[in-house]
Amino acid sequence: MATLIQFLPEEQALLETTAQRLGCSQSDLIRQAVLGLCQKMLQKTPTPYSLGEDLFEMGDFALPPTDQLKYQIWEKLRVKHQIMG
Repeated sequence: MATLIQFLPEEQALLETTAQRLGCSQSDLIRQAVLGLCQKMLQKTPTPYSLGEDLFEMGDFALPPTDQLKYQIWEKLRVKHQIMG
């Protein structure tokens, strides 16, 4: 089945350059790109946890503030939320 795609001139130039460098036809490059994009889009939608999983447990608790008033507030919040640190 044939599908007509119209590219902007800069998109066409990029397609031609990429196909030449990869040693494949423009049609093959488009097929591979569409297939890869469709497979990626159909994969299970990532959860917020999976999107940030590599960032979890990388830090540490905040250090207590040096200002006395801020320290008192920090301590009350720490006790209220039972945070260790």
